[in-house]
Amino acid sequence: NLLKKEMKLPLLLLACLTPVCFSDNHLAEKYPFSTTLHEGYYYLYWNFSSTDETIQFAVRVKTTGWVGFGISPNGQMPGSDVVIGWVDGQKSYFHDRYAFGHYLPPIDKTQNWFLMSAMQDGGYTELEFSRSFTTCDHENRDLDILADTSRIIYSWNDNLPNVTQHPNGSEMYSFNLHQSYGLAGVNLLGGLPNPPHIPSGAKTFNVQVENVQVPNKDTTYWCRAVNLKKIVDSYDNEKYIVKFSPLITASNKAYVHHMLVYMCDGLQESDLGPGGECSDINNGCFTEFLIAAWTIGGSDFVYPDNVAYPIGGSTGKQFAMIEIHYNNPKETAGIVDSSGIQFTYLETPREHNAGILFIGHEVSSFMVVPPNAANYTVSAFCPMECTNEYFPPEGIKIFANTLHTHYAGTGLTFSVIRKNEISQYEELKPIEKNLKYDFNFQQATHLAEEITVFPGDILLLRCYYNTQDRKGVTLGGLSTQQEMCLAFPVYYPKVEMNGCTSKPTFNKIESFIGSDVPSEDQNSFPVSFNNTSPPKTTTFNTLEWTNRQINSFEKNTYQSGTQYAYCYSIDDFDYVVEPLPDFKDYHAPPKPAAMHNCTVPKEAPDGTDGIHEIDITDEINELGGAKMIHMSTGLLVLFLMSALLFL
Repeated sequence: NLLKKEMKLPLLLLACLTPVCFSDNHLAEKYPFSTTLHEGYYYLYWNFSSTDETIQFAVRVKTTGWVGFGISPNGQMPGSDVVIGWVDGQKSYFHDRYAFGHYLPPIDKTQNWFLMSAMQDGGYTELEFSRSFTTCDHENRDLDILADTSRIIYSWNDNLPNVTQHPNGSEMYSFNLHQSYGLAGVNLLGGLPNPPHIPSGAKTFNVQVENVQVPNKDTTYWCRAVNLKKIVDSYDNEKYIVKFSPLITASNKAYVHHMLVYMCDGLQESDLGPGGECSDINNGCFTEFLIAAWTIGGSDFVYPDNVAYPIGGSTGKQFAMIEIHYNNPKETAGIVDSSGIQFTYLETPREHNAGILFIGHEVSSFMVVPPNAANYTVSAFCPMECTNEYFPPEGIKIFANTLHTHYAGTGLTFSVIRKNEISQYEELKPIEKNLKYDFNFQQATHLAEEITVFPGDILLLRCYYNTQDRKGVTLGGLSTQQEMCLAFPVYYPKVEMNGCTSKPTFNKIESFIGSDVPSEDQNSFPVSFNNTSPPKTTTFNTLEWTNRQINSFEKNTYQSGTQYAYCYSIDDFDYVVEPLPDFKDYHAPPKPAAMHNCTVPKEAPDGTDGIHEIDITDEINELGGAKMIHMSTGLLVLFLMSALLFL
């Protein structure tokens, strides 16, 4: 398997390092992570401890009524683990609940969410509360918080519940239904806990476009190059990037899908200026080192306190090029944009110099995803030949990563395949696994522990797609209606390889045609594809795409078929043609109960055991057009409402 040499080809790639947001109040200073759930009304803040396996939340909601917050297994209300709280004068109320259906969630018998503080401030209600990642709820009414995308549900009402005290000490609560509600995808454990403080002497520079007239078409990739010596002070002395942040033109948040920044040399003055569509630009920057990436829904990326990305100096690249993907499905005219990336840097080095790799399936129509598939798997890998050639003997350490697909993607797994002591290949614990992938929230995940990848290891990325709502095949490509399968690991020490991709050779296409393509359609299928002539949509859309055909095509394409596997460096790229080796799948060992940091629960306010003590009442009134539900913690009202408390 000798590495073959070819000329370097330009690539347009999409990455997405995202997360954490903003708000001008004291909670933003207290909590390192935040996001806006409903602009102007509902703000979420949080922090967590991987050591203690606990997470703290704060919500700030523009209401003086009740506030709802919860975690859903699938974006729907049934099965959700929720809390409802409010402040009434000097007294606060807060209950851990479980949603059995589309009605008011009853109070759990055991309370595993704990209120830390509650207050009203200038028309806003603020609640701070905590829980463990795993509560070990014996009734399985609490959802575990994992390092993947959590489906957050939220709601509120501007009216306080009426609270009636009974002689026996129990309380009856009367709720107005929600006035507003919503759903958001958030990776709660993906940030860097307690991110390092940026020194006051840090400086910034911006790489951005200027007053771009965005074309009124579905997909536009716009590129602009700048001379870093003209925008960075004393660029001949090395600088160290410790953070990068998006600068999005406020009115264009719906159109700016992603931004990438590359560094390169060899540009001329004529390559600079306002820029243009990337397809019209061929300046070599596309295959140079990636230094920043942002995608829809994202915010700052902060490096750990011992790592920084080096730029400048005697060997530093002189130019930077920003690539912006404008997603304009309604083909709106008159959009003017000046978005970009702001870099924060220091003059002093840190212990390690970082790099960013792109790993995955080549972005091209060599990716073919059939329709009608519930869980079609695309496998891409970086072969051992590449890690052997470019990784140092002590390996590289991956400390953060971003996973990326487009709309059809439902999950991804990024792993290391290593040869064990008896020369068998086995999959190690995944670098990152997200089976609840959300296209609208592609956050860069800081790993709980660094993952070492040694020379000779194989990097494997598997992407899972659901195309049950599509009529024809989906090909790989740049549009959001096409597909990608990529990972962007952030690592140290920096190496000369900047990316590694693969694509199928379709060497087993004859087997698929012979066994699964009807005889009347076989003549429309070529018996082979070459490296430069990818498959065509019309070829594959002649098929009905039954489950048998889908499974056979996946097996012959990615499981038993060979792939072109490429590793990219500054001057050229290398490739091999080989199949992904047989390996033993990773299976997580069962975690002993004693290893879980389980919450010590407390009883519900009056000892109710939730759904097991149900008393249906007829106390439903119409107040101001909204139905009120009267509920005692001992008499839980469960009505199937046409209006939902949550989404």
